[in-house]
Amino acid sequence: MRYLTLYLVLMMSVHFCQSQTGISDTGLWSQYIFTKSLKNQWFITGDLQYRTYELTSDFQQFIARAGVGYRPKNTQLDLVAGYAYFLSGPFGESETTSGEHRFHQDIWWASNVATCFELKHRIRIEERFVEDQDFRSRFRYTLFLNIPLNQKTITDKTWYLALWNEVFINGETSTGQGQVQYFDRNWAFGGLGYQLNKALKFQLGYMREVTPNISKGQLVLTAFHKL
Repeated sequence: MRYLTLYLVLMMSVHFCQSQTGISDTGLWSQYIFTKSLKNQWFITGDLQYRTYELTSDFQQFIARAGVGYRPKNTQLDLVAGYAYFLSGPFGESETTSGEHRFHQDIWWASNVATCFELKHRIRIEERFVEDQDFRSRFRYTLFLNIPLNQKTITDKTWYLALWNEVFINGETSTGQGQVQYFDRNWAFGGLGYQLNKALKFQLGYMREVTPNISKGQLVLTAFHKL
């Protein structure tokens, strides 16, 4: 089943990439993602992100997100519920911005395919309250794959290949200002990661974003921190 899911995700990505208008500017997404373990399988998690349409200019988005998670005993599941605030700007010279309040619920789980790499899945449901638009929900599925390069497993001082793909599906097509498609977008990422120790991990790579209208690339720089 997991290989069928991967195949469908990749086929959707290829199909939509064939019919998009490409944007040559490469953006930069900088991300700080943290987790903090609490007692009795509970934890907190969150991230701060700053995005630009070009490498050094043209503000795209600021994101502040936090959530509370729970790991049931004797499972590989993480259950998370949280809230995020988004401040977004349009592509180009305009300096206007709009806000969004967004709630989300996540289910994370790992697949024990082999000891030589990490394979994880995430299903996310979002409730979106975008400024001057109608309420919308969205469904997201992500497949993450990390492959160690200089060690047998990903541990301290390990370089690894990081791959992931995420599909977004809208729950509603009316925004109050127009119509959108049920297919919202697809993100496909490939990059290099380095785990310094149990607390810190870094990734840098290229992500291609495909929507019903455009196709655009961005560098993604991420720091993972276990507090």
